[in-house]
Amino acid sequence: MLTPLLLSLLATEAAAPASGEIETEDGDILYEEPVALTLEERVRALEAKQQPSSAELATPPPVQGVKTGLSVTPFGYADFGFFAPTGTGVGYVQDFGNRVFPKYAGRYAWVFLGDILGPAVNSRGEVADLGDAPGVRRFDGIRSKGAPGFILNEVTFGIRAAFTEDVLFSAAVNFTPRTGVDFALGDTLDVDLVQLEWTPFDDKRTSFFVGKFDSVLGIEYRERRAIQRFGITPTLLARYTVGTPLGVKARTKLFADDLLTIALAFTNGSSTQERFHFYDETDSNAGKTFSGRVAIRPPFWGELELGLSGMYGPQDRARDSLDAMWFVGVDLLWNKGPVTVKGQYLRGFSKGKPLDDVYTLNLNLGGYLEVDWLITSVIGVLARAELRDALVSLGTERLYLTRSWRGVVGVRLTFNENVSLKAEYLKNGEYGGVPEFANDVFTSSLVLSY
Repeated sequence: MLTPLLLSLLATEAAAPASGEIETEDGDILYEEPVALTLEERVRALEAKQQPSSAELATPPPVQGVKTGLSVTPFGYADFGFFAPTGTGVGYVQDFGNRVFPKYAGRYAWVFLGDILGPAVNSRGEVADLGDAPGVRRFDGIRSKGAPGFILNEVTFGIRAAFTEDVLFSAAVNFTPRTGVDFALGDTLDVDLVQLEWTPFDDKRTSFFVGKFDSVLGIEYRERRAIQRFGITPTLLARYTVGTPLGVKARTKLFADDLLTIALAFTNGSSTQERFHFYDETDSNAGKTFSGRVAIRPPFWGELELGLSGMYGPQDRARDSLDAMWFVGVDLLWNKGPVTVKGQYLRGFSKGKPLDDVYTLNLNLGGYLEVDWLITSVIGVLARAELRDALVSLGTERLYLTRSWRGVVGVRLTFNENVSLKAEYLKNGEYGGVPEFANDVFTSSLVLSY
C-alpha cells in the first residue's frame, strides 16, 4: 500500500507549484507560504483522500436498467387470551346405540351429534378440545380437556410492498404455539396470505390478484383476523367462507360511490378453512373452482351493502372432477354512526366420495345476524345470533348431525389503534331432537398490533 502512495505523492509534488498556490472553488489562485510537511504526514493525507466516505459505503451502486425506490411496510400482531369452557370443551357427543336417532341404525358405524367447531376460543376458530372420536386421528393443539387456561392464539408477521404505483405485494405468516404429542413439537407455521395486486387503470377501481388471497364468498372474510374483528370468535358459517384459496381473482367497482361491485375468482379449491373436512390447497384434480360476488350499495338508508355470492367446482380432495361442490348465499352490511349490522345466509352441497376420503356435505341452512355498537371511542359491545343445520358424513363410516344455534355477547376496549382487549361468552344450544349438553365457552383476547 505504501509504494503506490509514495509514487502518487511524488507525482503530485512534481506537478504542484513551488510557490504554495491554492485554487479555490471559484477558480481563483491564492498564494500562501509553503507548509513544510513530513513525508509520513503527506502519505497519511493522501491515503485518507483515497478512502471512500461512510455515505459512499452506505449507498450501493445503481444497477443498470433497474429503478430503485421499493416501498416496504411491515405489519403484524400478537393475540394473547384466556378461555374457560363448560363440560369437556368438546362440541359434540356420540349417539351410542342410535338411541337418539334410531333411523340411522345400520347406516353408519358412528353417529355424532353437535358441532365440532362450536366451542371456538379464538379468531382462528380453534376449539377448546376436539375430543376422542373413534376412527380418526386429529391434531388437537389446544386439547384443554375442559380446563380453563391462557393461550397465545397467534403471532402474525407480514409485509406490504409497493413495486410500483400499480403493483402491490402482500404476504403474512401466522405462528401458533400449541401442545405437542409423543415428544414432537405442536407449534405450527401457517402461510396465511401471499398475493400480488395489479391496478392497471388510473381510477384504481379495478384490481387483479394472483396468489393465495381472501375469499369472495360472503362478507366475513373481511374480518377473519384478530385485528380486523370487532369481537373474537368467527361465526358458524366461517368454516365455509373465510379460507384463502390459491388462484387468480378480479374485482371492479362501478358507478359513483361504488354503487356496484363485482368480484370473480378462479381457484384450485373452495373457500373453506383448512382445518375443516373440506379443503384442498394444491388441488387433487384438473378441474378448478369458480366463485363470485355481486354487491350493490343503494344511495339511501345510510351505508348499506347487499350482496349475492356463490361458488361452484369439483369436490375438494377428490381425484376427479365428476361431482360438484357448491355454495350460494346472500349477505348484508349496514352502518349508521356507531352501529354496524351484518348478516349472512348460506346453503351448500357436496356429494362426497368415500374412496378418496371426501366427505358428503348437506348444509341445509346456515345464517347469522350481528350487531356491533361502539358506545364510545373506547368501549364497544356486540350481540350475535347464529344457526346451522348440516349433515356431514363419510360413506357408511361416520355421520355428524348438526342442528345448532348460538348466542354470542361480547365487549371490547380499544385503548388505541395498537391495543385492544376483548371478551365474549358463547352460548351453544341444540334443537331438532339433538339433546342439550354442556358446550358453552367464555373467551378473551388481548391484541397488540403494529
